[in-house]
Amino acid sequence: MEFLDNVKENVRAFVEENTKLTVAITCTLLALLLGALIAYGMSGPEKEIFRELPDTVPYSAVDDFFPPQKNPLTEKYYFQREQESQWSDEEFDKWFTTPTEKTVDQLGKSNNRLIDELIGAAP
Repeated sequence: MEFLDNVKENVRAFVEENTKLTVAITCTLLALLLGALIAYGMSGPEKEIFRELPDTVPYSAVDDFFPPQKNPLTEKYYFQREQESQWSDEEFDKWFTTPTEKTVDQLGKSNNRLIDELIGAAP
């Protein structure tokens, strides 16, 4: 009970010292409450969210299940492409870019960072 008495005493002292602030806070809270009540009143009747579902018909299988047909793969279908042992000049020009010193240095730095993270403080 001492805690509640201390709280009451502190609130009473605050109200006595700051009457203008207390009136302003009270009026603001009342205005917010009044605005919320007006907004709630103007919202109109609540719409029905849930509707009744139509009568459901239980599932019944008409025919027996049957396995799918297994068609053999045609020769046009390949599981993987055939890889050449060497690029043609056209593929080389299309896909290969010669690395510059800057990109090689960046790659070296990022590799060194990864190594430092992996090794950490190992002796």
